Amino acid sequence: MSTPSSPPRRLCENRKVALLAASLLVLVQNAAVVSAAKQTLSPFDCSNVAVSSKHAFDLSKISYPIRTANTESTPPSETKTSIDIDLCKPLAADPDRDEKDQCPRGTRICITIETIKDGKTIVTQAIPVAYSGESGGSKIDAKVEWGEELEGGEKSVELQLQGSTYAGRQQQAELELVCDPKADADSHPTARSYDRADGKLKLRWPTKFACSDAASKPGSGGGGSSDDGSNDGSSSNGSESSGGWGFFSWLFFLLFVGFVGYMGMGMYNNYNQYGASGWDLVPHKDFWRESPYIARDAASHVWQTVSGSRNGGGFSGPGGRGAYEPV
Repeated sequence: MSTPSSPPRRLCENRKVALLAASLLVLVQNAAVVSAAKQTLSPFDCSNVAVSSKHAFDLSKISYPIRTANTESTPPSETKTSIDIDLCKPLAADPDRDEKDQCPRGTRICITIETIKDGKTIVTQAIPVAYSGESGGSKIDAKVEWGEELEGGEKSVELQLQGSTYAGRQQQAELELVCDPKADADSHPTARSYDRADGKLKLRWPTKFACSDAASKPGSGGGGSSDDGSNDGSSSNGSESSGGWGFFSWLFFLLFVGFVGYMGMGMYNNYNQYGASGWDLVPHKDFWRESPYIARDAASHVWQTVSGSRNGGGFSGPGGRGAYEPV
């Protein structure tokens, strides 16, 4: 006499449904993370910084290179910290300074720390916090997103650029561009902090080129205040393609989230209302079971229609692939 196998089978089905529900939940979470993540501009084009599908800023109008420096008393010496920035191209080498006392070629943002004692200056650190060694440093990636909302409805623009490895730590620069209509083209950023343990430099930069009235559509050749028409077509195309989701991307995402919500609510309702288990938890399971056959029949019908029309129209043509044949 064979023993009943229903309990083990039902347990197996319950496990499968639980795994399916967990997988759907993970997919929804991952989709939400992707939709909220920073956009990667690859390669980064300073004349066409696309924050969304409608807003791009032209940062090439800023006067580069920019240096901000600070000197503090550190007896028995003084310590000078300089930050050199050029978002559009790698920083040029200083001919008056030894190569080993500078950041490597390809650096966009460099921190230089010097010790001054008895009239002598010694470079103790040269930190490439924004760096790309590829193609001589001419190409660099950046992550960009909207920042906090400011007065007047403006939003700051946040850039994140990866640096080189220094003292065993991966470097990174986070730059917050704040709208300031009164700022000059050569306005300097201020260093908010530098975390040596994490290798992260945070800068805040008031500039008129981060204001909404200076924005344009991605790939349109720079911001509204641009007057030189300079733009790299290949780079702007890359920025435009990563400047936000299009209509069909959002449509697919919303349909996917709606389907997952429908499945989740249906399973929850079937479990609580009817005590269902296993595949009985799936809402409208008969429809989903028959859907492959429905799709197959629909595709077959479309194919017969199309192939019949190619053979002269209708289904009466003898010998054609779309010809009607009685069962």
